Amino acid sequence: LIGAVIFALLVHYCDMNTGLTADLARKIVYKKCSKDFLKTFIKGIGCNWLVCMAVFLSGQAQDMTGKMVGIWFPISCFVAI
Repeated sequence: LIGAVIFALLVHYCDMNTGLTADLARKIVYKKCSKDFLKTFIKGIGCNWLVCMAVFLSGQAQDMTGKMVGIWFPISCFVAI
């Protein structure tokens, strides 16, 4: 939370959140905040599980190809959610 607040202050201080960027940020915030809490909470748990699975599969693979194949599916699912 502290990191997010510091980042928001830096963005505000540097005037990076103006014009079209500010409009896009408002649209994204509205869309994310208007969702049902329970549904968003469960999606967060699922995304965390996918990240843990990708790390585990990457650690279990012996070669680089296995590592890339092992993390491909969890990352693809995470992006789709």
